[in-house]
Amino acid sequence: MHVTAAGARARINLVMLGGLVVVLGVQPLLADMSALVGAIGDATFGVLSLAVFLTLCQRPRDRRTGAILFVPMLLSNFARVALPGSSSVAVTYAFHVFVIFFLGFAVVVVVRQLTRTTVIRGDHVLGAVGGYVLAALAWGHVYSITYMLVPDAFGVSPDIASQLADWQHRRTLFDQLSFTTLTSIGYGDITPVGSPLYVLMWTETIFGQFYMATVVAQLVGLKLAQAARAPRPEDH
Repeated sequence: MHVTAAGARARINLVMLGGLVVVLGVQPLLADMSALVGAIGDATFGVLSLAVFLTLCQRPRDRRTGAILFVPMLLSNFARVALPGSSSVAVTYAFHVFVIFFLGFAVVVVVRQLTRTTVIRGDHVLGAVGGYVLAALAWGHVYSITYMLVPDAFGVSPDIASQLADWQHRRTLFDQLSFTTLTSIGYGDITPVGSPLYVLMWTETIFGQFYMATVVAQLVGLKLAQAARAPRPEDH
C-alpha cells in the first residue's frame, strides 16, 4: 500500500501527541510507586523526547539544533539519577534548563511549520495540539527550577505541600500548575506569593492566549482559503 508523506507525518504526529497524553496520564501514578518505577518513567520521558525530536526536526538545521539540545538533556536526566548529593542538585538544574530550551525550540518549529504551510491537513492540527502540550511542559520545568531557586515564591495548599519533596510528585504538580495557567483555569492549589512567580505566571497566560489565537487564526484562514480554491461541482 502506498503511503504519502502527509499520511506518514500525520501518523507520526498522532503517535507523538498520544505519547504525550499517555506520559502525562501515567506520571502521577508513577509518583506513588517505587524509585525503580520512577526511573523507568524518566527513561520513558527520554524516549518521548527523542520522538519529539525525530518528528519535528525534519530540516538539517533543525536536526543540528535539536541534537545540540537533546543530547545534553538526555545525559543530564540520567546523570541526575546516578550522581549523589550536591552533584545531583547541580545536574537537576542543568536538566531543567536543557528541557526548557529543547521543548521551547520544538514549539518554535511547530509554529514555524504552521505559518509556512499553504494546505491544512489533519497532521497540522495534531502538530498544533502537540505544540500546545509541549509549551505547557516547558513552562512546568520553568516552575520547577524556580521552586528550587525561590521556594518561598510559591503558596502551596497544605494538602499537597508534602508532595513537593518528591521528584516525581513535584514534576506532576508543576505540570498541572502550568496547564492550569496556560489555559487560564487556575485551580488555586499552587499560587504565586513572590515576584518571580508573578511575572512567570502572567507571561505564560499571555503566551497561552497568543498561541491559541495565532494558531487557530492560521488554521481557520488556511482552511477558508482551501475551500475558496477548491473546484465547485457546477464548474465541471
